[in-house]
Amino acid sequence: MTNKTVSKSRLLGVLFILLASITYAGHPINDFYKKHKNDKDMEAKILPPKAASLFVDEDYPEAIDLLQSLTTLKYLNYYGEKTKISEYARKAISAKGSYESLLDDVDGNREVKVFGERKNGTVRKVIAVVETKTQFVLLIARGKLSNSQIAGLPALSKEIQ
Repeated sequence: MTNKTVSKSRLLGVLFILLASITYAGHPINDFYKKHKNDKDMEAKILPPKAASLFVDEDYPEAIDLLQSLTTLKYLNYYGEKTKISEYARKAISAKGSYESLLDDVDGNREVKVFGERKNGTVRKVIAVVETKTQFVLLIARGKLSNSQIAGLPALSKEIQ
């Protein structure tokens, strides 16, 4: 009888580990983040979004609203040569996985591409790739965002600079 109990608990433990690994399996964008977070001249941060909203300039209320609706936020920020910036942006976009395109905004020299996953009418997971002549920014976030909040991502990317 003891052997069956041990076997059941082992089986439950193995099932739990299997389910946890499937649930938290690496999305290609998270793999990209991990691969490049320690690159030379790369700034990598994981921030509590609500605390980060306290540091945003009041001139960007849409960025503050966006941050207060997020549950997690991490970003990569790279200043450097244009060829490296373009390479980072291209690779980040190719790592978007199955996320759909939500926004493509070009403002002068700044290009912002936003991808995400919708669930029950809100965007739950978001990836934003920002490319300028001198900078690459990757934002990876989770939360419950409306379409108008997604439109505020370019303002948030300006604040991260």
